[in-house]
Amino acid sequence: MTYLLSGLGTLLCQSRDSGALVHRPLAFPLDDVDLLDIGDLTDTLLVGQRNFLCDNAESLRCPIPTGPLAGWTAIRSPEDRRSLILTRDGARLRVSPQSDAILLADTDHWPESRFLPLSPQDLAVLRTLLGANWLLGTTAPEIGPRPASIEPGFVVRIGPLDIDLRWNLPFETGDWPNRLTVSRDAWKIERLFRYRPLVYFAAYGDALVMRQFALAVTSLLTVGAYDGEIVVLTDKTPAEIGALFPDLMPARLVLLPMPAVDRVAYLASRYAIAIWPGAWDFQPLLYVDADLLFDRPVAPMLHAVAQAEHICAPPEQYPLGETHVIGGHLLADDGCHPPPGRMGFNSGTLGIPNMRTHAGTLSLIARTLRNRRTVVGRQAETFVDQPIANYLAYRTDTFDTAVLAPFVRLAAGDADPADRIGIVHFCWVAGAQARVDVMESYLERVRAMG
Repeated sequence: MTYLLSGLGTLLCQSRDSGALVHRPLAFPLDDVDLLDIGDLTDTLLVGQRNFLCDNAESLRCPIPTGPLAGWTAIRSPEDRRSLILTRDGARLRVSPQSDAILLADTDHWPESRFLPLSPQDLAVLRTLLGANWLLGTTAPEIGPRPASIEPGFVVRIGPLDIDLRWNLPFETGDWPNRLTVSRDAWKIERLFRYRPLVYFAAYGDALVMRQFALAVTSLLTVGAYDGEIVVLTDKTPAEIGALFPDLMPARLVLLPMPAVDRVAYLASRYAIAIWPGAWDFQPLLYVDADLLFDRPVAPMLHAVAQAEHICAPPEQYPLGETHVIGGHLLADDGCHPPPGRMGFNSGTLGIPNMRTHAGTLSLIARTLRNRRTVVGRQAETFVDQPIANYLAYRTDTFDTAVLAPFVRLAAGDADPADRIGIVHFCWVAGAQARVDVMESYLERVRAMG
């Protein structure tokens, strides 16, 4: 199947009632029309590697054999050598800019008399591209996510970036739907990163731990200025979670029921996000422990994670091979000898670019943890997931400690709000009540700073 995209960014269709040819915007419902299919001609009509090797891109003269355009001929435009002109008996096909009518013309009318072939796959990519928000990797990384729109002249516009479809079909879809590499200015490379963030928590335990969770969520929505979706893996009921927010339950907070029977299960539950099918709809995902606070807007951190190549975690203060906290004993048992300067990371904050690429790593951490605890005993070791994650990161090279380093502080009770950089994790405060007290005081001081 091959469809036709007009130079006005519309699709050629056929009315079901009258049989007349019309054109409709990509975003419009097609309830009363069928997409016009001119046959299996996409590879013939697009300029591909074979054309380049033969240097014959301009020699196209392809009769359309079937359908409402049978008898018409597609030739390549001599101006751009990419778009198509449809001719028959000296006339050209043209779409009307004032209505959905398709007209005949004696001369060229740019862009109404130009067309591009679309395979069903490329049409699906184009529609998804226009329905999402995107980060621009190089053109304007500072502007944040922007929606895409289609403009006359086969242009997809995202913020200041114009993507000319004539130089981008068929799409390169190796990283789709989370990322798309396109050509701008005909040949220059640009990477697009889909942006639909998810922040998620694992909330288990007694009232003091749940109070920490409530403070973390409150800081995310207030100081963190987060307006995306939130998921909490928990064994609490909706009523119990709602009671943590007496003023109003955050509308974007969704409960993912996940039973957990002990501390080992509580700490391992963060990796269960990999078995939730809905997680695949997001880029990026940010896991955060309950005992941390957001002390600056979270968007810059999420933008950085969305464009990262590896799972991101903040660096720890310990060299990798020297302590059980970050898996030194596991590495030693496996005969691994990390260099002295290589530091471990803290698993209380995990930036996951997307699940398509990284779900396997999360599942492997979970499996390694299950297997280890079966061998040594479920309660045999104090530190649960963090040693396993550090061990696996060293063995598989699947983590990055540089991306989150500018955003996350590991802190004790004397953390100063004047030093805030995005997240402060009170992992060095001993005792649940002490953590609640420190978090309440810190959040109050941050809010007082404005």
